[in-house]
Amino acid sequence: MIEINYVPSLVLASVAVAVMAAFTSLRLTNGLAALNTHDRKVRVSQAAFALGGGIWAMHFVGMLSVDVTIPIFYDPLRTLGSALIAILLTGSALMSLHFGKRTPVRIALAGLMTGLGIISMHYLGMSAISGNCIVSYDTSGVLLAIFIAIVSCILAMELAYKTRSLLATVCGSVVLGLAISAIHYSAMLFTTFSVVDFADLTTNQVISSNNLALIVAVVAFMTCGWFLLTAVSTETWRSGAKDSHEFQAEQPRPDKIRQARNLSAPLANRHGSSIPFTDRPSDMSARIPYERDKTLRFLSADTIVFVQADGHYTRIDDGENEYFCPWSISRLEKSLAPTHFIRTHRSYLVNKNHINGFRRNGDKAICIVGEKTEAEIPVSRGRIPEIQKVLGI
Repeated sequence: MIEINYVPSLVLASVAVAVMAAFTSLRLTNGLAALNTHDRKVRVSQAAFALGGGIWAMHFVGMLSVDVTIPIFYDPLRTLGSALIAILLTGSALMSLHFGKRTPVRIALAGLMTGLGIISMHYLGMSAISGNCIVSYDTSGVLLAIFIAIVSCILAMELAYKTRSLLATVCGSVVLGLAISAIHYSAMLFTTFSVVDFADLTTNQVISSNNLALIVAVVAFMTCGWFLLTAVSTETWRSGAKDSHEFQAEQPRPDKIRQARNLSAPLANRHGSSIPFTDRPSDMSARIPYERDKTLRFLSADTIVFVQADGHYTRIDDGENEYFCPWSISRLEKSLAPTHFIRTHRSYLVNKNHINGFRRNGDKAICIVGEKTEAEIPVSRGRIPEIQKVLGI
């Protein structure tokens, strides 16, 4: 068995590559609801390449940090395959999050796919080692690496996608980057290298392992930086669109906006009485801006079921579709009728007319909204009495 040691500087470089790749991926996918389908696919593809390629680069630099006494060779086809499988699975995870309704179950499944992508990439990459040594694995180590991969990636996705703020993105990036590194080095801890008979101890390396690792790390950082710069134009356009909403010119007629569904039937409380909603005020007919296909459109306030914060912006749900709104949740709260909308949580604003149920479990509570979707909206502990008063329970 070959005794192995690690070069500390390269270990740190590999961790930095993983964190940078995770941040680039999560940042690229922020605010995609404002883009059309084609642009959204492009951004998700870039994010998948950044994350999958970053995972591979982290693994590559991590392997170069291993100081062994004999030359190690890699099969090019398997090495390439390991990079492709990481990009494919992480891309599938991101596609599931940004095309379709984002739910806690879907976020968990995305974390599962990401974890499986990392672990698959690692062991396929390890199988590429050929010549001079035999690689052996401990079963308990493999199971531990799989466990770390799945749990840590689900946690990272939960942190990054629970609220799409910059802080959440940074926290999710750090957790995901550390998870990628932990998967690699925990798996390596239970991996042994044995010298084959008649090993070729001569090497014709044109470039040293340290310099090669540095080149890979720099290329990974430059690629991530380039991807982030390509997103600046979209962010700048979105900010400009947000500022344009301040003007008082005549608003375009929203020909394609659906009218409010008749979902305002009063909700009965546990004593059989109806919730005493007041008459619909005039500002319920106000139109709220949203963006789609780089076009500013308007949505009638009375069609809104609930609003969810998305960083400095919001996502509006009307029970059938989700819309990107350039306004913050605080601004929306001021603009919508207070007699019909209530803040259940710092990240959620709910239309009282669409509340179909309420469930409490100790200090936690949820409101069920929308006839078709029956989305579960969290209620902050401090707002539970207010919600109960509104519902008459």
